[in-house]
Amino acid sequence: MQQQWLDFCIIYSWRNWHMKQLLLAICTMALISFSVDVSAQTRGELDRFDASTMDESPNVVKLFPNPSVDYIQVEIKNSTLQNPKLTLYNIIGNPIDIEIEQKEDDLFEIQVKDLAPGYYLIAIKDEQTFFGETYKFVKR
Repeated sequence: MQQQWLDFCIIYSWRNWHMKQLLLAICTMALISFSVDVSAQTRGELDRFDASTMDESPNVVKLFPNPSVDYIQVEIKNSTLQNPKLTLYNIIGNPIDIEIEQKEDDLFEIQVKDLAPGYYLIAIKDEQTFFGETYKFVKR
């Protein structure tokens, strides 16, 4: 691949003498960046950005439907949580006493039909795994 770039640059620059300096500079920069990218990949430095590893991230939280009218579901994919506790807060941070039903191991449902329209926060905490994140949703 690198040799093909070099051949292209040499042939094209000699045919168009006026652009010779510009094309050689561009091709040289392209060859340098190409060789750096290849060497980084062979050393494994770019493997961490592989799409397959991103799909396996632990504790991926999804709220749906958002905005909601009657209920909101909280799904925790690839959960490593041992005893997750969900708490609902209004937008200024006051806790709201509401029933949170656990449908499955990784799926929770919160009835929000009696809440006033506005923004709300759901805090998910797990003391054993030191997990703690907060998510926002809209109640219509």
